[in-house]
Amino acid sequence: MEVVILVPKISAHRFVSKNPAGTDWLCGDLHGQYCALQRALTGAAFNPAQDRLFLLGDVVDRGPKSKELLNWVLATDYVQSVMGNHELMFVASSFDFRYREKHRLIGGEWVDKIDFFEYRKLTAQCVKQMPLTITLACERGNLGLVHAQSPADNWQDVQQAALSDRFAIDCTWPWNRAQGPNQAITGVTAVVSGHIGTAEVVRKGNQVWIDTLEQTGNVTLVQANEIFDWVGRRSSNG
Repeated sequence: MEVVILVPKISAHRFVSKNPAGTDWLCGDLHGQYCALQRALTGAAFNPAQDRLFLLGDVVDRGPKSKELLNWVLATDYVQSVMGNHELMFVASSFDFRYREKHRLIGGEWVDKIDFFEYRKLTAQCVKQMPLTITLACERGNLGLVHAQSPADNWQDVQQAALSDRFAIDCTWPWNRAQGPNQAITGVTAVVSGHIGTAEVVRKGNQVWIDTLEQTGNVTLVQANEIFDWVGRRSSNG
């Protein structure tokens, strides 16, 4: 399913500097599972005073607390998220109601329970705060964060890309790289994504997918620095 966006203010890319004090954490798709995330953060001894949390999109839809989770993400200073295909559809349907029924079909029924003004406020915040891609600087290199997969073979091309419908779709919908042969994305140490819904973490070259909640019931919450160890091992399913 593809969606044409009519919102030119979405950011194509954001660069985030190194965390000067604490730990950066990465988390896969949550789909409204607010309580599961909070349990995972507690279990990891997450320190909101100095740690940061980076989400890989698909914060909303399907789960019981999409609105609560989205509000928390948007209001919490130490949390950042890239835009997933579910957020993209949420935003698009608020500007073009042809997409409203499509959004319902992928778990967006929760939007029916909020009024129009709150709907537009939330989508405007998503546009402002959720870029399509993030480059996260770490002590051991840079990580590329994108919901579905890298839209280019060289991450420098991703960093320099202008926003377009095609770029937004390529960041949020495909999963062919996760199913294909091992391939390294150049211009970055590793690329981390969600989207594909698997029972275990998938690695292909320096690409990693950590969307395990739907298949296992468990959130994959990993320290950013651990990704560098993962991509140094032999890739899975390849």
